[in-house]
Amino acid sequence: MGMKTLPILLLFVTLSLTAAAQFPLGSTMPKIKAYFYKNVPYSAVQEFKTDDGDVAICFTKVKVVGDFTFYFDHNGICTSYVETYGRRDLNEVESLLDHKYCRLDATRWISEEGKFDAVISLPTIGANYFSVTYTSKPLLSVVGNTLVTN
Repeated sequence: MGMKTLPILLLFVTLSLTAAAQFPLGSTMPKIKAYFYKNVPYSAVQEFKTDDGDVAICFTKVKVVGDFTFYFDHNGICTSYVETYGRRDLNEVESLLDHKYCRLDATRWISEEGKFDAVISLPTIGANYFSVTYTSKPLLSVVGNTLVTN
């Protein structure tokens, strides 16, 4: 990778994480499509059905490894989404998550208000990517009272 592409890549990683974090879980597919068409560079979009029959939509990133995949329940509401990144972006993404959310453990963060969580699925051996899954149903029972410090 050349020195000219590194700043562009870091900017895209930052914008990707910011764009994903700004998406309110609970949005609809038309709103997400409209946002992407206007604000996020992508090379392809694909709608598909999940194994449980729900609808999903995937936007493939331009010029870098990764994509955004949004999952919708039977009412058409986004309940989770996954963003994939190139393996080399792991430290940058962890740092950005640390600055935006509360870290619960090595691979999990929760929003300050507790409305959603983010979990990193670390790259497997030989894989050139990793993913961050955002869900509107955080596993608060796992957290217990650890969010309360006083």
